[in-house]
Amino acid sequence: MNTLPITLLQNMMLAFCSSAPHLPIANAGGVIKFDHVDADKLVEAQQAVMACHASFDFYFQQTPNGIEQRQHARCEHSYPITDLSALPFEHAEQVARDKIETLFTTPISAFEYPLHRNEIFILPNNQVWLAFLANHLICDGYSAFAYLKQVVDYYDKGHTPTNTQFEPVQLANRQAQYLTSNQYQKDKAFWLNHLAAPIEFRLFSPTNPLKSKAIHLSLPRSQLTPIVEFANQHALSLSTLMLTLWIRQLNQDFPLSNSDKLRIGLPVHGRKKSESNLFAFMANMLVHEFSLSDELDLAAQAQQVSTQLKYAYRHKILPPELLYEDLNLPPHIPLSEFRFGYMELEKLSDTPGMPRSFSYESHQHHSLPLQLNVINFHGVEQVDFLIEYNPHNLNEEQVVIHIQSLFNAIKNIASN
Repeated sequence: MNTLPITLLQNMMLAFCSSAPHLPIANAGGVIKFDHVDADKLVEAQQAVMACHASFDFYFQQTPNGIEQRQHARCEHSYPITDLSALPFEHAEQVARDKIETLFTTPISAFEYPLHRNEIFILPNNQVWLAFLANHLICDGYSAFAYLKQVVDYYDKGHTPTNTQFEPVQLANRQAQYLTSNQYQKDKAFWLNHLAAPIEFRLFSPTNPLKSKAIHLSLPRSQLTPIVEFANQHALSLSTLMLTLWIRQLNQDFPLSNSDKLRIGLPVHGRKKSESNLFAFMANMLVHEFSLSDELDLAAQAQQVSTQLKYAYRHKILPPELLYEDLNLPPHIPLSEFRFGYMELEKLSDTPGMPRSFSYESHQHHSLPLQLNVINFHGVEQVDFLIEYNPHNLNEEQVVIHIQSLFNAIKNIASN
């Protein structure tokens, strides 16, 4: 049983989990849906892929010296299969959805091995669903997608993933060197200056209990044609243009009386291209403050957002959430009220029966008032929007009206 160093990001997540152990704020994962596949062979695919990743054996333990990260002696994981094929399809589908919701809304303790969950559901009409999630301490959203894609690749083509060796000791050593570097001082100075002013909240209230709910909405890809053309015309990324439209909508729907400043958390994957297959917690969160001039048109506002983000990304190694003490903020006060995530992903497979995309599930990070995750799978007929919200700040009707207004702004971008 090996003892491993705890990284900066893991320390941060341990603090979040300890502050709200009753909440699933560390769950990350997704669901993929197959047609005409063998559930037992799907178990074999999971076994083969899990064997490539040591991170599945990591867990945490309370000791007299504090919390330690341990690597469990490799053992067989369980791969439960729930057979619902004898039920009417609509009933089976609802049972599967209810079980999946329970999976994703039940906290995974950092101190109870293993730190992941998975379950296969056999439905009528030859459908097989695979649900997978893991504690954020060993898995970020990018890792969850990598794992699910690797399972599909193994089942579809027999491919075993490469470049999967995660080295926590090397990562911890790099971080220790970073904390004594000039770059760390520059990054710290940037974030302390950028976030020094107290935030004026639009929705958040420290008296509201922490809670999170999620809803899924989608737009047909054909309705995104105008925004894609607009982005290309003005040399903008689709993610930047989407973010700009959302900032405009937030200012319109939840305005401040005397300011248009708005802080949004933005995840960054924190890995090199060669590390795309790793199963680990490497993604961090930038927190950026935006202020868009009403005198500028949409293209100019989006260029402004792009420029601000490029400057912030120079300091992305240091998550500003590690600077609570320096900012003199109590841990229950968020650095931002809103979070925007955008994932542009390749198809999982072109083989009939294999899933082309997966349903991204909430990890309910921080239980902020409102979070928007845009999942853009290439070759899939729709773009998915996962919206997470605190029902003590907003009700579902308000959230749906807000997102539908954003959809209208996206669809009408050509005429505006």
